[in-house]
Amino acid sequence: MTFKSLFNQFKHILFLLKRKGIRYTLNYLHFALLFDTKNPLLIRLLYWLKPYPSYIEIEVTTKCNLKCIMCEHTYWKEPNRDMTFEQFKSIVDQFPNLKWIGLTGIGESFLNKDFMRMLKYVKDRNIFVELYDTFYFIDEKIAKELVDLEIDKILVSFDGATKETYEKIRVGSNFDRVVNNIKNLFKIKKERRAHFPQFCFHFIINKLNISEINKYIELVKTLAQGEKTLIQFTRMLHNFQETSNLFTEVPDEVIKSAEEKAKEMGIEITWNENVSKEKLPIKKCTQWNMPFIFVTGHVIPCCVGNEAGNRDFQKETALGNVFEQSFKEIWYGEKYETLRKILAKNKVPLVCKNCSIYNTQNKGQA
Repeated sequence: MTFKSLFNQFKHILFLLKRKGIRYTLNYLHFALLFDTKNPLLIRLLYWLKPYPSYIEIEVTTKCNLKCIMCEHTYWKEPNRDMTFEQFKSIVDQFPNLKWIGLTGIGESFLNKDFMRMLKYVKDRNIFVELYDTFYFIDEKIAKELVDLEIDKILVSFDGATKETYEKIRVGSNFDRVVNNIKNLFKIKKERRAHFPQFCFHFIINKLNISEINKYIELVKTLAQGEKTLIQFTRMLHNFQETSNLFTEVPDEVIKSAEEKAKEMGIEITWNENVSKEKLPIKKCTQWNMPFIFVTGHVIPCCVGNEAGNRDFQKETALGNVFEQSFKEIWYGEKYETLRKILAKNKVPLVCKNCSIYNTQNKGQA
C-alpha cells in the first residue's frame, strides 16, 4: 500500500469520526479490517473463536419487475414474497453488535412497501448499510430520502454502455429512465453537499456486454459529474443451464485494457474475487461469517451460492430457519459446527458446492 493510499484512508477515518462519531467509525474499521481477511492468523482465530456474526445480509423480497437474462429469478418458480417489517426487526434484534448489513437479495427491494422503514430502523442503530439496486424505482423522492437517511453505500446494478445492450440484458427496464435516476441522485447529493450515499457501479460481465467495458468506463465518468466513484466488475457468478450461452471468463487482455482506460479516465475499478481463474483453497474462506437470510427465513452461509439457478437446493441444505428457531441456536448448532469443521479441513460442504470464489475440487459432505 502506498503512502498516498494510507494518507487518504487516514483522512477518511478522521472524516468519519467528525461526521458520524466514534461508534460508527469503529464499526467501519471493524468491517474494513476484518471481513474477508486473508491473514492466516486471523483466519485460524475466526475458525477457533467462531464469533457471533457482526455482518449479515437479508433478502427483503423476492418480487421483481424485471426479467434480467442472467438472473436466476427470471427462470425460477419461487413465489413472490415480502418480508414484513416485524419479521425484519425480529432478525436484526438478534444481532446486538451488528456493524454492517446488506439488504439486497434476489428481488427488487423497493417493491417492499416497508423497505424505507427497514432502512431507517438499521440506520438509527449506526449500522453500515449497503444496497445493490437497478435504480428503476429510485426517483427524486426516494433519492432525497436515501440522502437524508445517509445510507452508506449504493451499488448501481447497471451493466451496459448503450441502451440497446442494457435493455437486452435488463429486460423490462429502461436505459433512459435509469440514467436519469442516477443523475438525479448525484445532483441531489451535490445540492445538499451530502457525503452519503457513497456510489459504486456494478457491472456483471457476460458475452453481450464484455466488448463495452471500456465504453462503460467513459459513461460512468460522465454520470458521476465529477464525484469520486468506483466500478466493480463481476463475472457472472454461476453458469447454470438457462444462462450458459451468456457465460464468459474475463481474458487478461480485457482486464489490462480496462485498467488502462480507467487510469486515463481517473476512475477507480475493482474486479470481483470470482473473476480470478486462480482460486484460493476453501480453508481460507471467511465468507461464512456473513450469513445470508432468505425472505423465507432460511439461513445460508453467504451470498455466493445465489444466482446458481438452484434455489430449492439452497433451501434444502440451509443451516436453519430464523422463523423457526433463534439465530443463536442456528449459529452454535450442529449444521454450522459441521460446516466450519469441514471448511477448516479444506473440504467442501455440500451447501458450498456452487462456490465461485474458492477451490471446490476437494468434495466433502455436510
